[in-house]
Amino acid sequence: MLSELGNTSKPEPSNRRGVSSQRDSNAPAKRARGVLLAGLLLIHVPLAAQPLKVAFVHENPVGQGGWTLSHELAREKLQAHFGDAIETTALDKVAPGGDTERVLTKLARSGQQMIFATSFGHMSGAARVSRRFPDVVFEHAAGYTMGPNLGTYQIRAYQGRYLAGFAAGLVTETNRLGYVGAFPIPEVVRGINAFTLGARAANPQAEVEIIWISTWSDAGRSREAAELLASLQADVITHHTETSAAVQAAEQRGVWSVGYQTDRSAFAPKHHLVSIAHNWLPIYRDKIQARLDGRWTAQAKWVGVEQDATQLVGWGGQVPQEVRERVLEQRQRLLSGALRVFTGPLFDAQGRQRLAEGATMADEDLLRMEWLLAGIGGDAPR
Repeated sequence: MLSELGNTSKPEPSNRRGVSSQRDSNAPAKRARGVLLAGLLLIHVPLAAQPLKVAFVHENPVGQGGWTLSHELAREKLQAHFGDAIETTALDKVAPGGDTERVLTKLARSGQQMIFATSFGHMSGAARVSRRFPDVVFEHAAGYTMGPNLGTYQIRAYQGRYLAGFAAGLVTETNRLGYVGAFPIPEVVRGINAFTLGARAANPQAEVEIIWISTWSDAGRSREAAELLASLQADVITHHTETSAAVQAAEQRGVWSVGYQTDRSAFAPKHHLVSIAHNWLPIYRDKIQARLDGRWTAQAKWVGVEQDATQLVGWGGQVPQEVRERVLEQRQRLLSGALRVFTGPLFDAQGRQRLAEGATMADEDLLRMEWLLAGIGGDAPR
């Protein structure tokens, strides 16, 4: 900005026509006073504030939709919200491991002041790189590793999962619900357990079967898993993957689908039950504002139904109004605190009690949830 200020003061063009030939004896003093006055004026011209440079790093392509798209939609709204106060950059297709460290290091060296790594797989890389750049603020989505300049953030998507599971429990006729899972990381496992708890709250006979496909983005494997679940009599199918393939497969098989991360209703016009959408704007807005105000601290921050961060969207036209109303009642219970998703007693698949009767699971335990509830079909890959 200094160069711009320098360019604002330009010399007047030379024009000797009409200039008196008589020499002004006071000219040197006048010029000196003019220079001094100009200098004083420049001192009082405020320098334009430099924008905060904020970068977002995604594992999967934005074009696939899902998790990455939900972050990108929030980034676009952030830029509109803060205007010239921030300057954002987004990079996708950054694989966990060496690529993560390389990209984060390059961003930190290029002057980025705040970096959000949005994939669970970026956790180790973010932890290592943050230690080398203590003056840069790092944030990691869905993880649990923290440091002096490394915070974590998460949407209580399990609340939306519980509500969608409740809806699934109300509409199923076979009492069999299908779940296409990518990897058994805490975020995915937490969602499966919450979906199951919601379904059983609405229908104690409901059963959940999981098929693990060990990939976020392989549409073919996601479709095959959904088709297999439908052949096993699952009449509601949901997924934790980036693509809409499972929703499309459910539509073709004529069974209900529950979309995830963004509104998937366009892919199932006849049999879409509802989608669970992520709204990251509240959490990004608060963290960036804290950085702008100079009050940012490393913390594990969660947002949920109270901030409208987890949403039920795209209700299908065929869904009975009574189902919507009963699900809305459950949402109001979450808002009031009368309902907490993970309340004991809870037992895992090996029969061990994980939560005592009446107890509520702490956030730090939710972040590390790697066990499935008793009665869920399908083993987590090792």
